[in-house]
Formats: sequence, structure tokens, C-alpha cells
Amino acid sequence: KSYIHDVPEQDYDPKRVANIFKVCREIKSHAYLEGRGLSHSILASKRFEGRIFKDRYNNVVFPHYNSEGVCGLELKNAEKALFVRGSEKTFWRSNFIKGDDILIIGETVIDVLSYSALFPNNSAVYAATGGGVSPEQEKALKACVGGFKSLKTIILAMDNDAGGARLMAKTKNILMDSEFSGKIIEHCPDARGQDWNNVLHEVK
Repeated sequence: KSYIHDVPEQDYDPKRVANIFKVCREIKSHAYLEGRGLSHSILASKRFEGRIFKDRYNNVVFPHYNSEGVCGLELKNAEKALFVRGSEKTFWRSNFIKGDDILIIGETVIDVLSYSALFPNNSAVYAATGGGVSPEQEKALKACVGGFKSLKTIILAMDNDAGGARLMAKTKNILMDSEFSGKIIEHCPDARGQDWNNVLHEVK
């Protein structure tokens, strides 16, 4: 699948990212996402409200966050997947709701949205790495699980391929070296080469 696994070497430009994000608009449906099997009911849910946008060119926009707020913009449509120049790649994440005790981590936002449709869970926060995990993301992940005091279970919902296996192993090693002491579950599609969006299409 066409997906950018790492942001090319570049200078972080928060002002540029903020100016672009300023004109983005929240969406609760989009033709591209509907084509991927992601319905209005998922995008409009309390879990994902205010986490999915579109830019002035109608690209889907998935914002990444740091301690200051939005720090990177991941653009996606049927033809491309890229980060806006000046972005800092951290994690895209869903909303946290009081009582949550599960964190589900996937490679792409499409994957974790698909996972939420396949395995609905009212106690789960969702996060996507946007490809491989960088040293900066490693720090962000450790800080996240350290601050998520009610967290009991982490599900690594990766692709069933070589890249997914590498990401699964690396993420698990990071978690084992963090403050988290709960359960870690590895979950990938049964069929080799599939991601969770492939599975979603099969069951629809």
C-alpha cells in the first residue's frame, strides 16, 4: 500500500503547520473515507469528534499532537499519503473519555478507524504511528503510557506483513521499557499481507 513511513529530514515549522491547520475544517464524512468503508457513524462518534479534518484541496487531514497541541499534519487521499512540510511526526490519537483503560495502537489512522469498526470498544483510546517509530515518538509513547493512569491493556493492532512485524516488535520493546505494567496484546489480521482495512472490506 502507498504510505509514507517516515517524515523526510526537515526543519520543524510550527507556525507553518498552525497556519495550514487554521483553514482546515472538521469532517464527519468524506468520500475517500467512505470508500475505505468508514461510515459517518464512526467519524461522527464522540471518540473521533474533532480529530479528522479536510484541507482546502479536500484532502483528509489527520493532525499529530505534542504537548503544545497540533504539531504535524498528515494528508491522505486515494492518490497520496504525506506529511505537510514543517510537520513534527508524533502520533495521531482519538479522544480520551473518562473511564478509558485500553490503548489501541496501529500503523495508520485508516487501520485504527477500521479496527474500531470491527471491534467496537467504549473504553479504548486509539493512536496511529504514521509508519515507523522514531526516537521522538518513542519518548512520546513512554510519556503517554506514563500519564495514562487508568491504562490496563495495550493492543498492538499491526498489519500482517514484515513491516507490521517490525513495528509490533519495536513498539512492544518500547512499552516493556516504559512505566506500563499491564497487559500487552498483539493482534494482526489472520491472512498474510492484510491490514485491518482489508479485513473491514471483507466483512462488509
